Amino acid sequence: MVTVPVPTKAPNTQYADSDLTIYDVIESDADMAEEIMAGVDEARAAAEGCEKMMTRLEALHEKIVDLKVPGVLEGWVLILAEKAVSVKAKADALAEKLPAASEAIASAGENAERRHKPLADAVRDAGHAAPAERDYHVE
Repeated sequence: MVTVPVPTKAPNTQYADSDLTIYDVIESDADMAEEIMAGVDEARAAAEGCEKMMTRLEALHEKIVDLKVPGVLEGWVLILAEKAVSVKAKADALAEKLPAASEAIASAGENAERRHKPLADAVRDAGHAAPAERDYHVE
């Protein structure tokens, strides 16, 4: 049995000197929205592949039954067909839901741009990389 050491204190994920800016967030959100939409095409392709595989497995099952092949082959083919149906359903569900996820991340980026970019532009125009540090920033 392998024992995993348990940390005595939770790690702090807050960073004092981050190079991440609002411009990075806005660009990242736009890129992520595009990547998510590309996932729609991949999910549809997976669903189509499952459809083809199900058709071929049905034909193989018929051949196995016609030839009266002994053993477990027929059962394995049926199991594969069931898995193909399951994967197709999941791929179809992904293809249906991903556009909403893409829209949500794009909207978040647009909101961040609308809300925070003017201040970031003013700070940059004043020659600074970030707003001045305040006591309430350090917790």
